[in-house]
Amino acid sequence: MERQPLKVGLIGTGGIAWKHARGIRAEQDELALAAACDVRAEALEALADEFDVPQRYASYRDLLAQGDIEAVVVLAPHDLHEEICTAALRAGKHVLVEKPIARRLDEADRMIREADLAERILMVGFNQRYMPIHRRIAWLVGEGVIGEVFAARTDHHQDFARPAGHWWRSREAVGGGCVIGSGIHRLDLLRWYLGEPREVFACHGGDASRLEAEVVVAASIRFAGGAVGDFFCNWGVPYARVSPSERVLGESMTLFGREGVIHTGPREAVLIRRAVTGDHWEQEPITALPREYESMWKHFARCVRTGDVPETNGPDGRKSLEFVIGIYRSMETGEPVTFPLA
Repeated sequence: MERQPLKVGLIGTGGIAWKHARGIRAEQDELALAAACDVRAEALEALADEFDVPQRYASYRDLLAQGDIEAVVVLAPHDLHEEICTAALRAGKHVLVEKPIARRLDEADRMIREADLAERILMVGFNQRYMPIHRRIAWLVGEGVIGEVFAARTDHHQDFARPAGHWWRSREAVGGGCVIGSGIHRLDLLRWYLGEPREVFACHGGDASRLEAEVVVAASIRFAGGAVGDFFCNWGVPYARVSPSERVLGESMTLFGREGVIHTGPREAVLIRRAVTGDHWEQEPITALPREYESMWKHFARCVRTGDVPETNGPDGRKSLEFVIGIYRSMETGEPVTFPLA
């Protein structure tokens, strides 16, 4: 009998849901977008019509009651992650939840416990881990191509503003501001490349016209393996794009090794290392073919079918959240914070 695609439901149909819907459609041999729900009828109908979603619900509980839905992608505001993921796991569904796993460590701990009790997959949507260029970089670092990485620098620049009353403006709903909202992607990659952090010191600034919480953060990090890192996240950059399709700032990362450097930016990814012949350094582009790697959604489907533990599983997502919480504690106290957190 031919294997049928895994039937998936989207819980939340806001802007990020369209990216997930496209990702699921691209893996149609493995996944079928069978249901969607949102309390906002117009948002629900727009996405469901575009992607021919047959089952449409105003309540996530109605979606979870459908026996043919095997897995859900949770795309709700952060303060609803625990509630919705817990309900989905108890309903026997596998869960892919958008980053961050939760706002607080106690919420994450309860979600992880529920997944263990339900014997279901809980995966966190750190999509940047599954991007071919980042996987190629992880391989280069792991193979020692640039030698021991002793320092790193990463930046995130964005013009982030939402209308009054939007949940993204709320410190309580989000769990913070730019760090937990977007910076967590950069921190997750730093963990992946360099290992766990040992100490962080952070300072921040705000802009009440944009958010209740932090808009810009600078943090210095020391990793358990000895490397030092610099993290800069800024949501107050109106000139981050020169056109709707072209970023001049965006995201970047530089990894400094004893034998070379890897740099990625909005327009390039390069490797700098000593030439095979001659006493000079050469720069070459870093390339990666998508077909050589699993997408985030294909990885999720495989883990559901095989029982393999996802790379960005619940406990791993908790570690990236702990990194964020450590930065927030340093911001609040004005002191360095050590890991693991007490």
